[in-house]
Amino acid sequence: MHLLSSRSFLPLFLTQFFGAFNDNVFKLAMLTLISYHLSTSQANSEHYQSIAAILFTLPFFLFSAIAGQLADTYDKAFLTRVIKFTEVILMVIGSISLLKGSIPFMLLTLAGLGIHSTFFGPIKYAILPDHLPRSQLLSATGFIEASTFLAILTGTILGTLSIGNKNHVTHAILLINLASFSGLVASFFILPAPPAQLNLTKIDLNIWHSTIKMLKKVINNKRIYPVILLISWFWFIGAVVLTKLPDYTHYILRADTTVFAMFLGIFSIGIAAGSLAIIKFLAGQITLRYVPIAMLFLSIFALDLYLASPSIRPNAPLINLLQFLMVLKYWRITIDFFLFSFCGGLFVVPLYTYLQVISTESQRAQTIAANNIYNALAMVLGGFMVMLMLKLRFLIKDVFLAIALANIIVAIVLNRLYKVNHLTSL
Repeated sequence: MHLLSSRSFLPLFLTQFFGAFNDNVFKLAMLTLISYHLSTSQANSEHYQSIAAILFTLPFFLFSAIAGQLADTYDKAFLTRVIKFTEVILMVIGSISLLKGSIPFMLLTLAGLGIHSTFFGPIKYAILPDHLPRSQLLSATGFIEASTFLAILTGTILGTLSIGNKNHVTHAILLINLASFSGLVASFFILPAPPAQLNLTKIDLNIWHSTIKMLKKVINNKRIYPVILLISWFWFIGAVVLTKLPDYTHYILRADTTVFAMFLGIFSIGIAAGSLAIIKFLAGQITLRYVPIAMLFLSIFALDLYLASPSIRPNAPLINLLQFLMVLKYWRITIDFFLFSFCGGLFVVPLYTYLQVISTESQRAQTIAANNIYNALAMVLGGFMVMLMLKLRFLIKDVFLAIALANIIVAIVLNRLYKVNHLTSL
């Protein structure tokens, strides 16, 4: 039976897809509404964008440890239903906030979605080994990763378009409620996933203590910690690229928002395609053997992006998508960017799969939760690195050169870790 038609996987697949889709529809609908219709100035809009980013990310630092403990202690399927029910409630509040144009309640809803994602994040990967044989874990992880980025893409586009220039929030309200309700319905078909062993240990609700304790566990595990760092490196690269992609499109390529939208699509589709391609290539084998090779190719395409990028032309008029595609040299940049993203999918899926298998069964969700904290930290650091580079007067296109060189160093270190800690195949 194909994995996507399997009762042991399809309900989870749909649940996580609708969740990722819903997060991005609401977030982009909210930001578009604020930017185009509610804010009084550009500075005012950017202020709310910054607050939104903090509110959505902060829960990963605050509640991941508690989320991991809960997922290791109780039935993951039951927890998923509870989490999805709260998402439906959040979308009712979010709908009212969009309808009334209430920025405080929009931000409150977004913070709630951040908490929702924090608690569901450890479950969606930790539950896979509970339901699937090892031979199907790579495929399942690849499908999850691919669908997540496609959900982000479609959610981003539809969330933006649902508001439009005339402040019609009706479409956005329909989308978020339909997505949240669909996710709730799908969650009721997820098979039971009770804890590996009866855990009588009281859940530590002290955020600081439980987080430090959980992070220390993974730091002291010489097989798990390098894998988490590499997954975080993937998110670091993603944060750096997406932070500077608008400016790269605008100031380097001198192209308008239609071209920026195309590159956003290419980024998501490229990672999704790489995630699916590695399933075929490895044919179910759980190994990190080819991760350094994927990283090497990622560096090659990042370097070529740097070399192919034109010099800044501040007075050149902006071109639209059709004009952009008529220029042959821009096809090189477009193909490079797709292959760069494709390699990202190639190297991150084996890492996520490997992490599931090497984690202790009774603490798998906590390991995934620790990984989520590192991923969130990596994305924050990625944004700060871009700010630092620009402060030091690096050019926008230098970001790709920095990624290419740093990624090669990381790949070399990874290869060394393989030999020291025997991180190969399972």
